[in-house]
Amino acid sequence: MVSFQQLRQADTGTLRGAADGVRKLSRELDQFGSETDRNRIGLASSWSGMDADAAGQKLTTHIQDFQNTAQSYGKVDNIVSTLAGEIDGAKQLLESAVSMAPSIPGSVGQDGSVHVNWAALGPNPSPAAISRAQQNAQQVAGYIRDAVMRATAADQRAQSELVAVTGSANVRVSSGSGSATIPAEGTDPHQVKRWWDDLSLEQQQQLINSNPHEIGGLDGVPVTARDEANRIGLAQERTSVLEQHAAAEQRLKNIGMPAGDDYFSRREYDDARRDVSRLNDRIENINSIQEQLDRTDLHGSTERLHLIDYDSGFDGQAVISVGNPDTADNVVTHVPGTGADVPGIGGQVDRALAMQTDAATADPNRNTSTIIWLGYDAPDRVVPNAIFAHYYEDAAADLASFQQGLRATHEGPPSINTLMGHSYGASTVSHTAANHDLAIDNLIQVASPGGGNGVSMTANDYVAPGAENVWATRAGDDSIRWVSQIHGNDPIDFDFGGRVFPADDGGHGGYWDPNNQARGHIANIVTGQYDLVPEGRQDGAPRAFSR
Repeated sequence: MVSFQQLRQADTGTLRGAADGVRKLSRELDQFGSETDRNRIGLASSWSGMDADAAGQKLTTHIQDFQNTAQSYGKVDNIVSTLAGEIDGAKQLLESAVSMAPSIPGSVGQDGSVHVNWAALGPNPSPAAISRAQQNAQQVAGYIRDAVMRATAADQRAQSELVAVTGSANVRVSSGSGSATIPAEGTDPHQVKRWWDDLSLEQQQQLINSNPHEIGGLDGVPVTARDEANRIGLAQERTSVLEQHAAAEQRLKNIGMPAGDDYFSRREYDDARRDVSRLNDRIENINSIQEQLDRTDLHGSTERLHLIDYDSGFDGQAVISVGNPDTADNVVTHVPGTGADVPGIGGQVDRALAMQTDAATADPNRNTSTIIWLGYDAPDRVVPNAIFAHYYEDAAADLASFQQGLRATHEGPPSINTLMGHSYGASTVSHTAANHDLAIDNLIQVASPGGGNGVSMTANDYVAPGAENVWATRAGDDSIRWVSQIHGNDPIDFDFGGRVFPADDGGHGGYWDPNNQARGHIANIVTGQYDLVPEGRQDGAPRAFSR
C-alpha cells in the first residue's frame, strides 16, 4: 500500500532513469543478437562439417537468448515507464487535493488526514457553515484517498507484471547496519520498535514485500508499515486460497457422491467437502476485510482505514483503525463481544467511524484514531459460549501486547489512550487491564456482563488506569442487566467504585444509535474532557444469574 507521504515524496525521475537504462540495454542486446546472427550466416558460408553444425546451433541458441532478453528488458521499460506516468498522475491529484485544504478551511496532516480549522469559522458558526466545512473536508479526503489508491493500484500492477517478466519484483538491497532477522512473535513491542528503527528504509521495504504476514502481525512495527504489509499479504492470500479452493472443488467433483455404505469412500468425500467449506469461509473472511478497505462511505470521517492485523482462518480476526494511531492525539481501541466475526466486521467499522467523527466534533483541535480490535475468538453465541471465561482469558496476552505496541510506535507527545469493550468485550478489556500493564488512560465498559476478574473486583484493582478513569454505562432496557455478574462484579454497581455515565434506551446494541447520548459522553472521555461527562445512575437491578 502506497502511503500519503510516499506518494507526496515520490520522485519519478528515478523510475524514468531506470526505464531509460533498460531501454538502452534492450536495444544493445537486440543489436548484438543481430550482429551475432550475421556472423553465424557468414561462418556457415565458409565452414562445414559436424563441428560447424555444432557451432551454428550454439550461436543460434545465443542469438535466441539475446532476443528474449532484449524483449524482456523492453517489457520492463514499458512497465516502469507506465508506472512513472501513473504515479505522476496520482501525485498531481494529491497535490491538487492538498492545495484545496485552506478553502475548507483546514489543513492536511503528515499522514494525509484532513482537519477542519474550526477557529477560522468564528466563535459561533452557523449549522450551514459547519455542514459546508465538513462537506469540503470530506471532498478533500476523498480526493486524497483516490490519489493514494490510484498509486497503490499502479504499484501493485507493476509488481505483478514484473514478476511475470523476471520471476521476481524484489530489489536486492545492501544489508546496512541493522539485522533483518524478524523478531519472534511475542517479543516485547518496544524491543521490536528498536529493531525496526535500526533497519534501513530499503530493508524495511524489502521485509514488507517479502514477509508481509510476519511484519503485518508484529506489535511494535509502525501502523503504516503493518497496513502496507497486511494489504500485500491479503492480496497474496486471496490468490492462494482461490487456487486451493478450485483444486478442492475439483477433487470433490472427482470423488463424487459415494454409492452405498462404503466407509472409506464416504470418509474421503466428507473430508473433501470439509476442505471446500473451510476454504469458502476463508474466502468470505478475506473478501469481508477487503470490502472494508475499499469502502468509500466513511460516514463523514476524513480519515483513511488501516489494516493493522488479520487472520482469515475459522471465524477470522481483524484489527482495523480509522486514522493512524501512531500520529493521533487520542486513540481508542474498541473490543466487540459475543457474535462478532469478520463477515460482520462492517458493522463494527461503522461504530469505529461513528466514534471517530464524534470525537472530532467533541474536540476538533485534536486528532482521534479509533480501532476495532477483533483480534480474538469472540463467543459465537450467548448460550452456551458466552458464559465461559476462556475467550477473554485467551485474548488477554494479545490485547495487552497490542496496547503496549501502540505506545511503542506512537510519535510525538503521548496520546490519550482508551480501551473500551462492549458486552463480552467489556469483560475482555476489564480482565486484561486487571492482569497486564496496558499504559492506558481510560477504561470504558459498555453493557458489561461482569468485570472478568471475580465478584470481589473493584475499580481500584486495575494495573492502570486509576478508579477515576474507569468508566461504565448500561441502558435501562438492556437485557444484559439480568446477567451482569456472570463474569464478576458489575462495573455499574456502587461497590465497584468506577464512574458511570448515562445511556439512552436502545437495547443491547443501541449505544451507537445516532441520537444516543452515550456517544457524546464516550467522545468526551476519549478526548480527555472528563468534566463534561455527566454522572449516570448506578444500576442496582436484580440479576437472573450471578456467580
